[in-house]
Amino acid sequence: MSTSTVTAPRFADLLRGERTKLTSLRSTWWCLAALTVLGLGFNALVPALISGGWNTMDPASRERFRSDALGLVLQPGAEWAQIAACVLGALLFASEFSTGTIRSTVLATPLRTPVLAAKAAVFAAVLFTTGVLIAIPSLLLGSELVSAHASLDLASWTTQRALLGFGVYLALTGVLALGVGALVRHTAGAVATILALQFVVPAAFQFLPGTVGRHLAQALPAAANVMLGSGRDADSVYSPLQGLLILVVWAGVAYAAAHLSLKKRNV
Repeated sequence: MSTSTVTAPRFADLLRGERTKLTSLRSTWWCLAALTVLGLGFNALVPALISGGWNTMDPASRERFRSDALGLVLQPGAEWAQIAACVLGALLFASEFSTGTIRSTVLATPLRTPVLAAKAAVFAAVLFTTGVLIAIPSLLLGSELVSAHASLDLASWTTQRALLGFGVYLALTGVLALGVGALVRHTAGAVATILALQFVVPAAFQFLPGTVGRHLAQALPAAANVMLGSGRDADSVYSPLQGLLILVVWAGVAYAAAHLSLKKRNV
């Protein structure tokens, strides 16, 4: 009489499995294509429009753009590319609950939470790489577009930090959206929740009186784009490092909540 034992998959196996899942979904390629088009498109469009309308701008606006040419080149693309990152992140887990495939996943990995870690690691790596690959040509093209009116030192630490920050911002925003998807468990609801957090809530906080609104709005995850992609933005309440920490905390809280949800709730 023989007995067979079933061993739990190793984390490396889970990483390969999540990579296969991610690359086999058509929505992944559509979202990454949209992310790339939005990122490159707006990083080229905004500097081109500002350079083209330079002669009609008032002195204060000219000085603002001269003082933060780096933000002018990188922030527009990240602001719009995050939409695709948020949608894809929300889809990755919420769609498994909507279609019922999460049951197969749980049967293969009874502990559940390693699946979340593997999915987050693969997704973050893809978004970080894509973000950096978008930021490099954006910097080269943007520096050329604004060269007649503002200087951009491509070799400086500030520029390199902003280049990496583009990828970090998309990666952590994607993990945040992934956590929301695991919590909400409904595709449309998860997408609506993460987009509201990134766009609607910051705009609502701006209407609060005094500096309270600015402090609250820039303590939200979307504001990290401005801090990480800026050379010297006078409107920022927090520093780039503080902006990164704010985004890490938001992504960490969403991940931790999703972790507990997977452990406690039925699938």
